[in-house]
Parts: sequence; structure tokens; C-alpha cells
Amino acid sequence: MIKNDMPSRPYGDVTVSVVIPFCERYTPQKMLERAKNSVDAQRWVDTECLVVEDDEERGPAWARNVGLERAETRYVAFLDGDDVWAETKLHDQLCRMEKTGAGLCVDGEKKYDPTEFAGALLTGETFGLTSSILVDTDQTDARFDESLERREDHLYLIEVAKEAGVCFCTDTFTAGNYEDGLSKHVDTSPDQINRFFEKVLERQPAAERYEDSYYQNSYIYLGRSRHEDGEYTTAIGYYVESLKHKPGLVAVGALGLTLLGGAYDYLSRPARRLIAGGTHD
Repeated sequence: MIKNDMPSRPYGDVTVSVVIPFCERYTPQKMLERAKNSVDAQRWVDTECLVVEDDEERGPAWARNVGLERAETRYVAFLDGDDVWAETKLHDQLCRMEKTGAGLCVDGEKKYDPTEFAGALLTGETFGLTSSILVDTDQTDARFDESLERREDHLYLIEVAKEAGVCFCTDTFTAGNYEDGLSKHVDTSPDQINRFFEKVLERQPAAERYEDSYYQNSYIYLGRSRHEDGEYTTAIGYYVESLKHKPGLVAVGALGLTLLGGAYDYLSRPARRLIAGGTHD
């Protein structure tokens, strides 16, 4: 990252449109203001902030597509309402894109070709990149898939990387991780997992090599989610599915913890019922 007061090349003649999806139910207004301030604070690059309000909860994919249609600039970036950018984020990415010729720049230390990048997203080696996206719309006209409730951003990244190439910069943003954000309310069913992978293969057939690793990782995620909800039997089933696709210590360890949690829950039920009964007397 460039740290001195003079950039290697000024981008004062470049304006970047910044699309911020916003739904007040999932993002507090004060977080949105903080995100917008980080856009205004960008050094050496002019910005145009496009906040797309989603009062009808049509989803971030819809909001980002609206932003892409409204943007009149060549370069478009995306920022979630609970995240903030580093102050030279856009300048550093423009420099990297100019150097590499890539039409997409995201956060990352490791370099991947487009197929490897798809694999990193599918297997969880890299994730949470939406607020780091800078795209050159002269090189791609891809859009977000509005039929997906989850990982529509990954699908977009995979498609753009294949069409336009991908490059990387480090430390581009800080995630807010708002505890009641939209990601806590989306569909995480096996059907969504299957539909997402099918759509990936439509756009990047070479990603088929990552199928077992993808399902291994996805079913572990589902198992952990159900464990947190106290649905131990369902969680165990997902861990077993993970092991069918690809054995791994992570799934075995998670399975063991869920078995212990389920056993404790079962054995403690009589005591909880007794306590509850005493409370009602």
C-alpha cells in the first residue's frame, strides 16, 4: 500500500461510482454514515456515492444491479453499509489494475488465476470480499444473480474474474460484522448450496475440480449453523454428508463436539423440566 503523500500516479481525472445497498432493518443509519464517510475520505480519486435503498427487502443483489445500471462511470466499486474502506483503497486498486490489465480487483495477499480464484471462493480459502470489489465495466457487463439469497457476490466475482481477469490488493477495508446483518437471515439450505454450485459451473466449468472440497466445506458450515441453533441431529447429518464428499479433521472434530452437545442436551432435559416445574409451583 502506498503510504507517502504523493501517489505513484494521480487519478484525479477518474471518478469511481460506489454502490452501497441499504436496508434500515439490517444496517443502522450510523453505520451507513460511517461507510459513506470512508468513501468521501478516499485519497487521490474522485467518487460518486450511490446509496440504493431497499425498503422492500429485495436483497443486496437487486440493489447492486440497480447501482450498476445507475452508474455512469467506467469504474464501479461496492461497499456494504456496515464496512469501511482504507483511505487509499481505490487509488491502490486502480494502480494494480493498470499494471496487470485485470478488470477486477479485490482484497487478497495471494495471487490466483481465474480458475484458482473460483476454487478459493468455493472452498472458503477466501471470502467476504464484496466491500473490496472494484470492477472495470469496459471489460465486463456481468450482473448479480438475484435468485440467490446467499453467495450471489461469489458468483459475480467468479464470472467477472473469468471474463476480465482478477488482481489483488491487501488491507482494502475493515468489516463491520454487524451482529444482526442480512447474512444472519438468508437461506442456508442444501438446495441453495446445490443451486449455487450449478450456477458456478455454468459460468466457470473448470471449477468442477473443486466440487468435493466445496461440498465438504458447505456441509460443515450448515452443520455448525444447526449446532448453534441446538438442532444437533440435523447438524450431525450435515457433518456426515461432508465426510462423504471428502474426509477431513475439521468435520470429524465438529461432529464430535455436536455429539457431546447433543448428549448433554438429552441428559439435562429431566433436570430442566424439574426446575421449570418448580418455578411454576
